[in-house]
Amino acid sequence: MDNVAAASSGSFPKALGNRALSRRRFLTGSAGAAAGLTVLGGALAACGSDSGGKGEVVVLSWESYVAKEIMAGFEKTTGIKVKGVAAESDQDMFAKIKAGGGSQYDIVFGNCGWAPTYHQNDLTEVLDLAQIPASKDLFPVFTEDPSLPYVISPGKVLLYPNMWAALSLAWNVDAPYQPSMPLSWNALWQAPKNKAILEGSAEDFIALAGLANGVPRKDIYAMQGPTLDAAAAKLGSLKPFQISKNSDDAIARALASQGAYAGFASSLGMAQRANSQFGQGKVVVKAEVPTEGSIGWIDGPQLVKNAKNRDNALTFINYFGGDVANQEYLWGANFYSQCSRVSTDRVIAAGGEGATVAKSLGSDRPDLAKQLVFQAQPQHPDAWAAAYDQVMG
Repeated sequence: MDNVAAASSGSFPKALGNRALSRRRFLTGSAGAAAGLTVLGGALAACGSDSGGKGEVVVLSWESYVAKEIMAGFEKTTGIKVKGVAAESDQDMFAKIKAGGGSQYDIVFGNCGWAPTYHQNDLTEVLDLAQIPASKDLFPVFTEDPSLPYVISPGKVLLYPNMWAALSLAWNVDAPYQPSMPLSWNALWQAPKNKAILEGSAEDFIALAGLANGVPRKDIYAMQGPTLDAAAAKLGSLKPFQISKNSDDAIARALASQGAYAGFASSLGMAQRANSQFGQGKVVVKAEVPTEGSIGWIDGPQLVKNAKNRDNALTFINYFGGDVANQEYLWGANFYSQCSRVSTDRVIAAGGEGATVAKSLGSDRPDLAKQLVFQAQPQHPDAWAAAYDQVMG
């Protein structure tokens, strides 16, 4: 099975803290998606008028958010030059901002679990959403709930919320083994040996084991000592299990074919992907967030403290989050749930495959964000790495 390995020994990369959350397309090779991108490319090129002389803004991000379509659309609309700097991961971006700060960068993207780390290191500013007109389009949960790690208070945030995802428990509905209700992550441990498949990174797997052990979501990335040891032992007790090395296709195929009965998947949309690609017109895979909650992410731009081009940075954030053509491009290029209520409603109202995918992702259920622990650097990364090494051998 492509990109799937058995985890009975050290077959998975052991290094923690070096994985970039993928911003890959959810529907690859889809005729509808390809057509949508062709139209949107034209829309971005046509919008606004070119008025130069307004300075520049420097944006540090994953490659997908400094794509030429986004950069060209922003420059055409605002007349502001933009320099996009691509990075590999949250760790990479944090290191670059810590080294260069506002003297080199104006905006840095990140996953929201990292936002407090940036701010605690005095690297980013609090954003007042009242100064960002596009914020009126956002689902309120993403701007008002202080349980989210980047929300300081309603309307005051460390990161402008862009897209989000909830990792899921997915299972084959026709397999000999079926998870009991209410759903729990322990369903993976109750499956026959080597019929569970996990997708993600080492720290994701340890965090998953912590959730299965009942560790409160707020304490997951703070695990150490006996609590961390218990999570590692829990993960070890799942062996042998399969690992999908960051391949949605591989885990979708494994679940649809009953090569695996249940899995830890990259999003709620895994079921739709498996059914669409391998179900032959039938629902063969379902995906949900278990009772313990799940791991997830919200990403978006942060304003670097003492940014040289602060006003232009705010203009970029407003454009990125509010420009219709840009929002449509982001959806068509990434297929992850959008934090913009307006953009989400537009996708669903359009119907067709896009609406089906959006609903499968939980795009119309933004309150799921309250059930997530957001991917972040563990507070004790060396201990987590050692724990994982011990489990995997």
